[in-house]
Amino acid sequence: TMTGSGRRHERQPVNEPATIVSDGSVADGVVIDVSESGAAIEFSLEKDDKVCLDIGQDVGIKSESLSDRPARIIRRYDSGFAINFDGYDE
Repeated sequence: TMTGSGRRHERQPVNEPATIVSDGSVADGVVIDVSESGAAIEFSLEKDDKVCLDIGQDVGIKSESLSDRPARIIRRYDSGFAINFDGYDE
């Protein structure tokens, strides 16, 4: 079933602080919204930060509503990225 926006799962706005972990690197971010299958994350990196986040990469997101579920980056945009939880296809 699709939602009105064409998505299979309704997104819930959460706007909460998060920690992004990937390949031993850690960055701070904000979970913008969450659905059953994924989430949108915003983050700000200083120019010296060495966190490499790219499409297809596995990441761990720790926040109040995301209990460190395994996830993969499926989209990037200027201020962040979208993740898909393992077990779901885009």
